[in-house]
Amino acid sequence: MTTVTRTRLVCPCGHEGIIVMRENDAPFSRQREDYSLDGLNGSGFSVLDTFAKWDEVFLKMNPTCPKCGAKLNEANIANP
Repeated sequence: MTTVTRTRLVCPCGHEGIIVMRENDAPFSRQREDYSLDGLNGSGFSVLDTFAKWDEVFLKMNPTCPKCGAKLNEANIANP
């Protein structure tokens, strides 16, 4: 089974995008996290047998705003 978590990012220009994390949470299987972006520029990545922290997520994905080109970081995570 896969759990999907969406984290909304808001650029200073007002554009919003999402970091999507899919986690394999099946019993007796290897830990895996797959990250992708929705509405933002950057790269996806995966981690196996560990958990990614936000600093690693932003470093590897390098999310940027497609509207103004601003580089986004943890400070851009929207409050729920």
